Amino acid sequence: MIRSLSETVIIPIAGMILTFILCYELIQMIIDKNNMHDFDTWIFFKWIFKTFCATYILTHTFDIVMGIFDVAQHVVNGSAGLISGSLDMNNAIALDTLQAQLEAMDVWALIGLWMQTSIVSLCITAMSICIFLIIYGRMIEIYLTVSVAPIPLSTMANRDEVCCERVKTITYKQRQPAHS
Repeated sequence: MIRSLSETVIIPIAGMILTFILCYELIQMIIDKNNMHDFDTWIFFKWIFKTFCATYILTHTFDIVMGIFDVAQHVVNGSAGLISGSLDMNNAIALDTLQAQLEAMDVWALIGLWMQTSIVSLCITAMSICIFLIIYGRMIEIYLTVSVAPIPLSTMANRDEVCCERVKTITYKQRQPAHS
């Protein structure tokens, strides 16, 4: 769905932006050479090569962005392997100890413990709802980043730094571990 949206809607818009930028660059290259008095033919070869590279990058934007996300996913999964550990415990001994401690408590202490447990359970439920909202928000943000990526990458042929900043934004978003 994201790929088809990117290819059918966003890439034609990015193609028009790229066309404008490449025409502007060609005019600038011709004008920079003293209004064609000091004119070299190599600027056409440079422009054709620049056009080829920009068109190739534009048509393969989805693959490039997904490659960046795959590399980052591998890095996040590798770091998650370092964090995981064993939380095994002897359940029979723990339950026997807990039961003995609860039987030793009076009624008011048990009511207080029940209230504390209820409050903690409510807080955990609220936190899990917040975590799911954050994860879904980040996933939507990532889908939008991937689907709209051809537009800023179409400016790669320009002399500005817009494309480099956009690639930095894409790599920043994919390094966030909330989507793993």
